[in-house]
Amino acid sequence: MVDLKNYIVFTERPIPLYPSYRPMYKVSLILLILSINGYAGKASLLKLHLFSWALKSHKNLDALKEFVVTNYRKDLKFFGIELTLNRALNLAVAEKLISFHDDKYILLNKGTEFVNYLIQTQDLFIYEKQVLKVIGKKITEKKMDELLKYWKNA
Repeated sequence: MVDLKNYIVFTERPIPLYPSYRPMYKVSLILLILSINGYAGKASLLKLHLFSWALKSHKNLDALKEFVVTNYRKDLKFFGIELTLNRALNLAVAEKLISFHDDKYILLNKGTEFVNYLIQTQDLFIYEKQVLKVIGKKITEKKMDELLKYWKNA
């Protein structure tokens, strides 16, 4: 078994780096999304971008939560596509935490071990885990397709 306590390493830099630009921070969020919000640990790239956008700020996260808890009656504005997510996905694939198959990213055993550690550690990603759990698996790939059609027609 991998010793996860030594897996996350922070290197002090001369200039502070905003956490969302740290690769392992973003990888951790991807694993949480796949575990908590993906069906069988799977999600499309578009769904990962939606959640990644939501996790950029409390305002975005609250907007996504409201979209779900109002049974999709509340308007969800356009969300952004992030290059940092794509890089983190590449890193997670290279580290064999996730894989890509049939247009979906899939949580692998090593990624499951890592995300279980994140979930069990109470002082990591406190707000993010709470809101991701509230949203749960309520945003299906079918709902993602509907959002995409809405944007194409906007």
